[in-house]
Amino acid sequence: MTEEENTTQEPEDTTKVDLGKFQNVDALMRAYKELEAEFTRRSQRLRALEAAAAQSEAEKPSRAAADAHEELYRAVKGDEEVRARIVGEYLASCKGVPLLGGGGAGVTAPVKRAQSFKEAGNMALGFFKLQK
Repeated sequence: MTEEENTTQEPEDTTKVDLGKFQNVDALMRAYKELEAEFTRRSQRLRALEAAAAQSEAEKPSRAAADAHEELYRAVKGDEEVRARIVGEYLASCKGVPLLGGGGAGVTAPVKRAQSFKEAGNMALGFFKLQK
């Protein structure tokens, strides 16, 4: 037999695999499962942090708007001229609603005048009864 035939007839041991720092396949599987569990925990933590960051980003505009409104309120509250202008414009926009105008005079009831002495006496008695 030639040397070439010898090498083809003898099966080599190809089942031996280099496991690196692991002593056997069981140790490698244990390490893999631990690594997989750690990866799952970190992935879940990352998703939770991303969700919290997204929620925080969504709340930022509403907080910023609330802060801007509060700042604007304080600025207007301290300036009487601006307040008067805003109230005036608001009252002017309320068409058809009887409101007091800029003079401050109230709306009064029409004057009721007595047509006779008897009616005048009844009005006077009613007035005095209300005064009590």
